[in-house]
Amino acid sequence: MTRLSLAFAVASLAVSALPAFAFDSADRNAVTQEVAGFTKAVEEKDYSVFFDTVPPKMMQAIADQTGVPKEQLEEIMRKQINDAMASVTIDEFEMNTNEMKTGETSSGRAYAQIPTSTVMEVPDMGKVRSTNTTLALQDGEEWYLVRIDSPTQIAVLRKVYPDFEGIEFPKGTMQAVR
Repeated sequence: MTRLSLAFAVASLAVSALPAFAFDSADRNAVTQEVAGFTKAVEEKDYSVFFDTVPPKMMQAIADQTGVPKEQLEEIMRKQINDAMASVTIDEFEMNTNEMKTGETSSGRAYAQIPTSTVMEVPDMGKVRSTNTTLALQDGEEWYLVRIDSPTQIAVLRKVYPDFEGIEFPKGTMQAVR
């Protein structure tokens, strides 16, 4: 009987050490809800959503790099994005959750890469299509959305979340639309 109890204890310990299944239906639902809220905010021209969905740890890392307190940095960035977007017209915006690719980092963190496309009219540029990837990542119990389309953004992500090292992200593109 003791041998069976020991075997059960070892098996239980081994199972509890395994990471949770990556990206299950609850995760898909949570990400889909985040995307729906983000999309609605963009449609309503509420661009503060760009900051509300970024993980606080990433905003703090950017603040640390710039030497500006996080709250002050967020206010500066909000003003800059609102000023920049005041003269831009978004014709189409889509985060395609049907085509998202899901995975798990080396630490077992669930994530999704969501193809994102924006068609907008920009002064002095005309109509352009931006195609990039939005990363949905879980930190604790919360899901966050981060646009990933430049080496700088990827570097900050990997500094804050080193478990994303080695995960490839598609390059973002911008092209004229006729």
